[in-house]
Amino acid sequence: MRQATMDFSTSSVFDQQKGDSSEEVDLTMVYQAASNGDVNALTAVIREDPSILECCDSEGCTPLMHAVSGRQVDTVKLLLKMGANINMQDAYGRTSLCLATYLGWLEGCVSLLRNGAKHNIPDKNGRLPLHAATAEPDVRLLTVLLQQSNPSEINHQDNEVSHLQGRAFLNPGSSSHKRGNGAHFCVPTLKG
Repeated sequence: MRQATMDFSTSSVFDQQKGDSSEEVDLTMVYQAASNGDVNALTAVIREDPSILECCDSEGCTPLMHAVSGRQVDTVKLLLKMGANINMQDAYGRTSLCLATYLGWLEGCVSLLRNGAKHNIPDKNGRLPLHAATAEPDVRLLTVLLQQSNPSEINHQDNEVSHLQGRAFLNPGSSSHKRGNGAHFCVPTLKG
């Protein structure tokens, strides 16, 4: 009886696994470059493989979302110019605009809105970026998002406007600045 021997030295299965592991290292580098604003590294990698723009980490975050999390406005602009999906949602249903709003990052929110981010995409808990903005003591972010909304959208999400009004306008920090000293807030417009 003849015995079969198996040769594992040239197995394509092992080569494929090795390739997958190096791909993970590359993606980790991409996410770090996005978070740190390393536009040169990102540009080189994405030019080589544009599909990297849509690759997600274990929480569903794209390179654009990592750039937002790192508050890297130039990187955000670069990734959008290279074709990143501005309204893609992570595993929790959050868009890049939603993440920027949770961070209270006004410059990032304005940049995303100017580039077509939709302000009315709820996360998996039904929260809009507008809801996150109500927790910020600086009302400029809330004002920018309210400029994008119409009352029917707000009513549809909340069944009443009072929730937003209560958080935004009855907040002692924002109402005293707004009414008490007559301060004028400069709110960036989205028209450029």
